[in-house]
Amino acid sequence: MANIGIALGSGAAKGWAHIGVLNELAKMGIRPNKVAGCSIGAVVGAAYAQNNLDDLQQWVSSFSSWDVLGLMDLSWRKGGLIGGERVFDVMQQHIGDLDIEKMNLPFAAVATDLYNGQEIWFQKGSLRHAVRASCSMPGILPPVKIGERWLVDGAVVNPVPISVSRAMGVDLVIAVDLYGHRKTRLEQLPVSLSSSDKVVEGKHDKDRGQEVGFMDLLARGREYVSGLTDKFSLGNNSQPGMLAVMSQSMDILEQRHKRIRLMGDPPDLLITPNVADIGTMEFHRADEAIAAGEFAVKQVAHIIEARFAERHA
Repeated sequence: MANIGIALGSGAAKGWAHIGVLNELAKMGIRPNKVAGCSIGAVVGAAYAQNNLDDLQQWVSSFSSWDVLGLMDLSWRKGGLIGGERVFDVMQQHIGDLDIEKMNLPFAAVATDLYNGQEIWFQKGSLRHAVRASCSMPGILPPVKIGERWLVDGAVVNPVPISVSRAMGVDLVIAVDLYGHRKTRLEQLPVSLSSSDKVVEGKHDKDRGQEVGFMDLLARGREYVSGLTDKFSLGNNSQPGMLAVMSQSMDILEQRHKRIRLMGDPPDLLITPNVADIGTMEFHRADEAIAAGEFAVKQVAHIIEARFAERHA
């Protein structure tokens, strides 16, 4: 039986499309048995390699924008907008909490050494540490210290880890590129509230004192979120916010670097879900992303079948 490798690329919230890709490939009878992931691809890849993909899908499909916000421990002093502890505490329940070498399938995650730019491949040790390092988007999540290294998102050096997959000794590499389509709209944080979208405070009385107190707290929270959205959303083309600058600049760098790497080391099969309209932080749009992943496989199913037929001829 052929060893099939899958390389799952970076893309933040777009990355739930990887779930759809893996599901649809399974329907075709194609089940990769060696997994390489970068950033969100490491999250989905880890769940798949540990037979937890269904659990992960159920979890992410239940997200609302407020659920996503609740997982964000906002921090300004740790090298990123989000501290990351809260989300990874919950996430490890859905992807597994063990050493990589004990996983059901061979797995590798890619990260980047912040100071020397070296590409780091995790193929043993703590799965949580590997995935978290691979996901540490500069400016969004803080770098992770492992040993003497400070590590950030693997997308900085290898956004679609085809080379990692090939080095794992596979016969055929299927790669999933989440940035194969151009964006058609601007991004924003998961909760967007205008100043007019506020909870109206009621009058304090004996019977409704606790309710009003909660509503007041909620109103203040919404105002705070609204302020964050103004600061960090892409806003408009004439005046992009801080998140716009970081996100768009990273996208440009990743795309240029990715094109060079794809030309030098193309995969045997490339799948490109159309998730251009799903924003970087819109993790609550999982069902849309998963559907896009499924549709992307269906679009190239004839090519996939032909390639596998050649391999078995």
